[in-house]
Amino acid sequence: MTACSRSGSLLGVRVCAAVLLANVSSFSEEFIQDLGESSVYETTSVEKPLQASSSYAEVLPEAWEGRSLSAAEVLASLPGVQYTRQGGVGSFQTVSIRGVSAKNIVVCMDGIPLNDASGGAVDFGSIDLNQIEKIEVYKDRVPAKFGGRGIGGAINFITKGSKPAEVALKPEEKKSGRVLLSYGSHNTWEASTQLLSRLTDSASVSASLSARHSDNDYEFDSQNGTPYNPNDDFTDTRRNAEFTEYSGLFKARVLHSNGVFSTLNMNFSRSEGGNPGRDDYQTSVAGYKGEFAQTTYRAELPQLLGWLWLELSLTGKYEKATSHSYYDLDHIGYNTLGMQEYGAAGYSLVPEVVANYSGERLEANLRLSLDASYYEKRGTSANKWNLMRVATNVSGDVSYDIVKNLSIGGESSALFVQDDVHGGNFVQPTTSLFLKTAKERDVTWTVRGFVRYDEPNSRYGGNLSFGRFARTPQLMELYGVYPGVLSNPNLKDESALRFEVGGYYMIPKSNTAIRATYFETQINDGIYWLVSAGFAKPKNIGEAHIRGLEAELESKPKKWLTVVLRTTFQDAEDRSGEKYYHGKQLPNEPARSYYAEARFDLPFHLDLTWTSEYRTEIFDDRANRVKQPAVDLHHFALAYTPFTKTRLVFALRNLTDETYRNPYISFPTPGREYKLTLTQGF
Repeated sequence: MTACSRSGSLLGVRVCAAVLLANVSSFSEEFIQDLGESSVYETTSVEKPLQASSSYAEVLPEAWEGRSLSAAEVLASLPGVQYTRQGGVGSFQTVSIRGVSAKNIVVCMDGIPLNDASGGAVDFGSIDLNQIEKIEVYKDRVPAKFGGRGIGGAINFITKGSKPAEVALKPEEKKSGRVLLSYGSHNTWEASTQLLSRLTDSASVSASLSARHSDNDYEFDSQNGTPYNPNDDFTDTRRNAEFTEYSGLFKARVLHSNGVFSTLNMNFSRSEGGNPGRDDYQTSVAGYKGEFAQTTYRAELPQLLGWLWLELSLTGKYEKATSHSYYDLDHIGYNTLGMQEYGAAGYSLVPEVVANYSGERLEANLRLSLDASYYEKRGTSANKWNLMRVATNVSGDVSYDIVKNLSIGGESSALFVQDDVHGGNFVQPTTSLFLKTAKERDVTWTVRGFVRYDEPNSRYGGNLSFGRFARTPQLMELYGVYPGVLSNPNLKDESALRFEVGGYYMIPKSNTAIRATYFETQINDGIYWLVSAGFAKPKNIGEAHIRGLEAELESKPKKWLTVVLRTTFQDAEDRSGEKYYHGKQLPNEPARSYYAEARFDLPFHLDLTWTSEYRTEIFDDRANRVKQPAVDLHHFALAYTPFTKTRLVFALRNLTDETYRNPYISFPTPGREYKLTLTQGF
């Protein structure tokens, strides 16, 4: 699975993963679940009111710039968020939220979902943070503005240039920009540049270009193909793991004379690299390529009837990924790439209408979208196929203030799906069957209600919510079309009941906020890939019960000191009907995790940030046979800011260990790494 999943793309990676899972016999007894482990980021750059619930946060660039962190690692420092990774820069990485697997989390770029038809998790390793201005994290729900569908919450990456020029620029400025240069361990380098220009009083443009690369030739602790016998482990070097990516974006904003505000947003990325394969069976010629492009036009209309706001948008998206060669062919010297290539290309068109009403006590939003997606085969090693899905989504939310500081509300969504299969050839153990039509799908719906007490200047507040959420099976889960991947058109929707209650208390004298949230989730009909005898088939076999407590303290007792403490206690239990797994701990979900950070503002324009993290033992498999020991990591970053627009950061991660833990497991503890970053504004 590692070979394909490192592709750093958003579509074919999961398609390839399904193929490889069907052929790698070492996974024959396990189900695949995207869960993981926590890491760290600079929490002082979390932009949220001190009174806000820990179920929502906005993360700013100060959290990752110069810190040698991926998007998954940045997010995993938040309580309740864990992450998985399969190597270094650009490797396949995902996150789970409050024990809910990554494939059930809606991940968006500028509000447009990145989740593709394969049914797998979005690859966070493919997201270049140099192009990101802010990250929004919703741990309790999927907001109506993202379609409202999904079990595990939502993450929205907002690209640079999202703020209009009149907000980002000073009145006397016509343009501004910034350059970032970085170099670190394993020949890892990054370079990016951004420009924002105000053309006229009513028009502005912004653009960004970025490139990053890593040889990823780090040393790691190999299990030598015997995960149950630690006595024969040895230190090896990762080979054929290089990663290179180029990305860019362009935004234009215009305020028309009729009051309409138009935005054109275009972004793209292209990545390629090697597929190193398993730690005990590394490849030498395998590789991958990924491409992604998205264009959105958005029009915000003037207020209608004195109370209604309308927003219209049209988005087009293209994604492609291919992986070539495979272990057996690789090791006998066969390197004709075209003879062993898997992949897919996808095209999507999404028109959308959003209506908003905001009154003295009542606020409501309604969203209607149509998502037409088409996917077809790329490569030469599989039968020809193509799939199409047209999904109509209606979602909305409402909030009503009963009294000044007490509000009630709810969110709901409905999804209508129509699938079409063209040439869907799939393989059974004894014969090959032709799938002529797709099965009719029922309407998928979600609903959530909440009560919230909150006041801007209050010392305390709280919230309570309860909801039923669902996820419709994706095309590749329903109609697996590669050899070795068995179709299952009878899959049911995954569903979950979720409950949470939380509160905060603020101590103004010491500028301190304390938050705590209790959460509980019951998941039914979870979809897992069952792998046996060289074949993979998705089935509704998973049930799980997750409950836990998040707590965090943020304090700035002195002008030169900021302290953050966070912890998560959770019980993530497998409750499937099979006795072999019932009562076991969900893979890659620790029972406890802790995070601590201290930032010191020093003389001579220096600042130092120290972070420490700890998580208890986890299991790699549902049977809880492969155990990974508890991990504690320590990092620091020293920054020098001699001028207002100049900043130099030296970061050192994992001070105690020199080598990676086995990179093929879900949480490979990184070895000691350094990074030097220069940012210069103009």
